[in-house]
Amino acid sequence: MSFSSGALRGASGDDRHDEADDEAKVSRRRFLQGTGAAGVAAAAPWLWPGAAGAAVASAGPSVLKQVPIAGAPPPEQLHLQFGGDAASQMSASWATPVRVNRPRLRLGKPGHGYGTEIDAIERVYTEALTGQTVYTYHARMDGLEADSDYIYQVYHRGAYPLAGQFRTGPEGRSRKFRFTSFGDQSVPVPIGLRLGPWSPNAGFVVDAVEAANPLFHLLNGDLCYANVSDAPVETWQSFFNNNMRSARNRPWMPCPGNHENEVGNGPQGYLPYQTRFDLPGNGGDPALAGNWYAFTVGAIRIVSINNDDVCLQDGAFSTYRRDRIPGYAAEGLDPYIRGYSGGAQKQWLEQTLHAAREDPGIDWIVVCMHQVAMSSAHFNGADLGIRQEWLPLFDRYGVDLVVAGHEHHFERTFPVKGVVPGSSVLTPDTQGTDAASIDTTAGCCHMIIGGGGHSGFTPPSAFDSPHDGVLIVCVGPGSPHAQHPTIVVTEPAAWSAYRDVTTPYGFATFDVDPAAGNGLTTITVTHYGAQKGSSVYAPVDTCVLRRPSRRLGHGDDRGLAAAATGAR
Repeated sequence: MSFSSGALRGASGDDRHDEADDEAKVSRRRFLQGTGAAGVAAAAPWLWPGAAGAAVASAGPSVLKQVPIAGAPPPEQLHLQFGGDAASQMSASWATPVRVNRPRLRLGKPGHGYGTEIDAIERVYTEALTGQTVYTYHARMDGLEADSDYIYQVYHRGAYPLAGQFRTGPEGRSRKFRFTSFGDQSVPVPIGLRLGPWSPNAGFVVDAVEAANPLFHLLNGDLCYANVSDAPVETWQSFFNNNMRSARNRPWMPCPGNHENEVGNGPQGYLPYQTRFDLPGNGGDPALAGNWYAFTVGAIRIVSINNDDVCLQDGAFSTYRRDRIPGYAAEGLDPYIRGYSGGAQKQWLEQTLHAAREDPGIDWIVVCMHQVAMSSAHFNGADLGIRQEWLPLFDRYGVDLVVAGHEHHFERTFPVKGVVPGSSVLTPDTQGTDAASIDTTAGCCHMIIGGGGHSGFTPPSAFDSPHDGVLIVCVGPGSPHAQHPTIVVTEPAAWSAYRDVTTPYGFATFDVDPAAGNGLTTITVTHYGAQKGSSVYAPVDTCVLRRPSRRLGHGDDRGLAAAATGAR
């Protein structure tokens, strides 16, 4: 099977809002009535723990633009996100160029119409580089029915609505489902002075994902590269409007990459990212909301983390922002933010992984992150900081799968756990040699899926022969005004099971079977690749991840053979 442009299922029904009965519409706390979706309400902070914490204070101007009600600009940049429980929680997010009046969401079920209305939360930030004010809106839906289809519209006074549809996640192990993933997308057309990356494939991949019809999509960081653009607001706008034809119909769940760090926008540069997404809470400092979070889909716990907190590489530096942001030096701005959470993210990660592995309802733990622990490309390279801080936790709590980006190619590992004896650079130790069928109870499988659309894909010349791993082990002198250079070494890459050195663009599908037989649950992974400028994404590689289902009482760190015999 191949995926290509033209297989879209966009929602319809953009009818003009009837202003006459607007005041009579129910509030966001009213439950659905007459739609077959009883129990759905807007998630106030006490209904959706931590969600309200994602609102980050803005240093916007005291006088904000507000359009007259008549002729208001329509909603745009519409996208969905799961709450912490994909079976019952969803959030819709969108943007407008000016402040609008009474932004809301209508929610219903196919064949029943719209049965409730939910007030949206407004979040605003001011772009440090250009002074532009960005207006975003978020409507939270809680108490949804599991494994159910919904329709919705977002709207405000004086403008046509924008429609979408979605399906909630399954309850536990009740059915199979698919998700997809890629990182490092960029935008499909040049923006501003063309400083940022762009390619047609950044658009083609959206159609390919939509044609694959996943329940949700994982964005593995480096979303649109606004931090290197002279027009960051327009770059974000292009990104979301490009992705909207899929992201308004299914959640696109992100992790922040180094290029989401837009220095000057908030303490760590993530304010645009935090303002535009409405992600599950992490229970910590509201200023760190959205930087890491987790959610459950079926029997999978997805954990999204921010590697800039631990990486050695100085990956967010931008000479354009350094030279043009007012007060860059005076305010002490610095894009190198390693250690910024003060250990808070690591503590949260350990608690989250521990809880997931102890939960009898969870079979799989999947981590979504940007920078990588292993790579065989002389591109960025893997980062020793990840090996030092994250991999011991992944080993301790039995993480099954890591999806990442940063390197602009596709590569996957054998199961790895522990460290190669005597390795001074903490080289992960391979726990199997079957590249087609991977036992994740033996170790974690890492996948680089970084061919989302960036014009600077990893060239074939970046790969060594024989097969070497490339690792950043430290950085040289640098400052807020001069990027720290990276210092890399090579290592044997016994961990590398497969790499694609000829197909620059791609994404992966993950088909989850909670009851694959013989007491196992499986995830079948297929990587689809495309050539530069091509809209056809064809299968390039496939493998199966497998582990015992905890439904039968398994689920500790035993291997499959041991699980079958009851031995440790």
